[in-house]
Amino acid sequence: MSNEIEDISLVLLEVYKKNMIFLKESFNDIYERVEKLSNDIESNKQEEKYALEMRNGYLDILNLKNNGYFYNTNTYIDAEERANALSFENTNSLDLLRKGYNGKELLNSELYKDVTPIIDYLNKVIDYDNIKFEKIFKFIYIGTGLGLHIQEIDKKVNSLSTLIIEEELEIFRLSLFTTDYTVFESGDRKLFLSIGENPTDLKTELYKFTDHQKYMNFNIKYTTLLQSGLKKKEEIEHFYALNGPTMFPYKIVLENLEKLINFVKNEERFLNQHKMSEKLILKDKKVLMISAGPSVDNYIDWISKNQNKFVIVCVDVIVKKLEKNNIIPDIVVSIDPATRCADFLTTKDENFLNNSAILFLSQQSPETIKVVENKHYYFSQVMPLVDEIGYLGSTPNVGTYSFELAMYLGARELFFIGNDAAFNQDTGSRYADDSSFVLTDVMEEKVSNKDSIHLRDVIEVKGNFRETVKTNRDLSRFRDSYEEAIQNFNYNNIDFVGYNLSDGAHIEGLTSCTFDELESKMLNSSDLNKNIIQQMDKVSQVVKSLDVDEDIRILSSIIMKIKKYQKIKISTKNDFLSNKLDLMIFILESTKKMDSTVYSNLFLDYTSLIDIYVNFFLNLKQKDLHTKEEINKISQMWSRGTLTLFKDIKNAFK
Repeated sequence: MSNEIEDISLVLLEVYKKNMIFLKESFNDIYERVEKLSNDIESNKQEEKYALEMRNGYLDILNLKNNGYFYNTNTYIDAEERANALSFENTNSLDLLRKGYNGKELLNSELYKDVTPIIDYLNKVIDYDNIKFEKIFKFIYIGTGLGLHIQEIDKKVNSLSTLIIEEELEIFRLSLFTTDYTVFESGDRKLFLSIGENPTDLKTELYKFTDHQKYMNFNIKYTTLLQSGLKKKEEIEHFYALNGPTMFPYKIVLENLEKLINFVKNEERFLNQHKMSEKLILKDKKVLMISAGPSVDNYIDWISKNQNKFVIVCVDVIVKKLEKNNIIPDIVVSIDPATRCADFLTTKDENFLNNSAILFLSQQSPETIKVVENKHYYFSQVMPLVDEIGYLGSTPNVGTYSFELAMYLGARELFFIGNDAAFNQDTGSRYADDSSFVLTDVMEEKVSNKDSIHLRDVIEVKGNFRETVKTNRDLSRFRDSYEEAIQNFNYNNIDFVGYNLSDGAHIEGLTSCTFDELESKMLNSSDLNKNIIQQMDKVSQVVKSLDVDEDIRILSSIIMKIKKYQKIKISTKNDFLSNKLDLMIFILESTKKMDSTVYSNLFLDYTSLIDIYVNFFLNLKQKDLHTKEEINKISQMWSRGTLTLFKDIKNAFK
């Protein structure tokens, strides 16, 4: 018996060594954490909580604190049963296709209806009551345990993209003895790991997992090892509720491209990323970031009294409240293309913003531009069209974007007010009083279908000052976008200190700061010599020319190539995929010759969207669904949509 145990120990050790080499090469950060944990346990710096133990012919995990077992059942039989229970139907999976009110048929948004007639066609030919897939392309494992169930399920599934999540590093370390993780990176397979990470790090892995082969994001299968994994599953559902992979606002993107081109042609001033990073005009200044959350009401008198000690950066929605309280913002940020922004920036005193720099994303309506035509305003590119001025990114959240712009301008000590990411806990109001918006949220959860995900669902999250606060999924987008921006700055080694003064949701990466703490930080602060307009002029410029003649010629050649593709008669799935791939390669190679990455990005965004539906169709197991006639129709719809895309891009330059 002792020889048998010794043999098993040698096998386990070999698996562990193989995994550690793999982690060092492919996931070095996790390798270093596992190595440190092992060394700390060996040197008694950290108490060991779990141990591998052989019981009646199977391996289990012993909890050294209570002598309880993780499985307390035959782990090999358990793994086989879990694998046998797994089906290729759409149960126990995340259905990422947008559905209509009946929860079955696909929803075709008006934003891209012109380029996706395929969605309406699928609704006619697919039996949504009997969805079964030929293959599972993406799989999420929540909880590793010893990983034996992962091995057994993977033999059946063999998914191309795999995300494995384990909250406890020590549990994952034990699985390295029993599970060969290298198989998930063999051939064209890809592995993603979220091990012992906080929610922000998990979101990063989810972004990477989703972005990899995103044209397969129609359905993601998952399994939870323990009941406690259901909470992690809710986090994943929340992520996809806010980051649906089928949302590509086609018409808006094309409209914004046309606006950007016209602003350049009209010789408007644009922020220059290179000059901004060189001059860092907000460096060594205290910067007060004012969003429009209800917490602004708590500080408005204090801001009025101390406004000259900060550079004040505010969002457009709060401008009218600031005017009412005689607070002059130094920088106003406005990004919404809707005409309502014209009202946000219309003040009682027409001279109120004369000394303020107004920063726009280059997607504003003519009405908004007319309101500020005699003021100091600057554009940031909504997409990277002109290389010489650089690209500062884009986000749908004006609060986050104002923070990002302040950081690009050199801000390194920031104070945040009104970034609550939660409604007022007493009234349900989403905005501060006297803001340009008035919206009251429902404060109690009223969801008829417990399995559905609604953006107005009430949820509880960690508070900035309170233990928890009530918010909803829609508002929590703001928290998520702040945390993603902060993580991005940390990743790029841009150090800053940010104080969160708002009585709302906790934002990872910002330090909670009470009113008394704020007062102490401002004791020795004096009035600033700001000169914001002069400083902004130094980091901006007029783009003198936009030469797109060669780009238009290439667009014309792409259009001709698509028309030739449409004449091809497709007979099988493989025939369709082969010809489609050839055309995509031609398009991508052609766009490489163009001056901007805008064209290839638009094409990739569009194909990532429509190919989700194409691959959903091709992967279904239903009778008479993949006939020659049906494949031909799908091929023609795909090519017509692609043709429409490039015609619209070409027309944007006229």
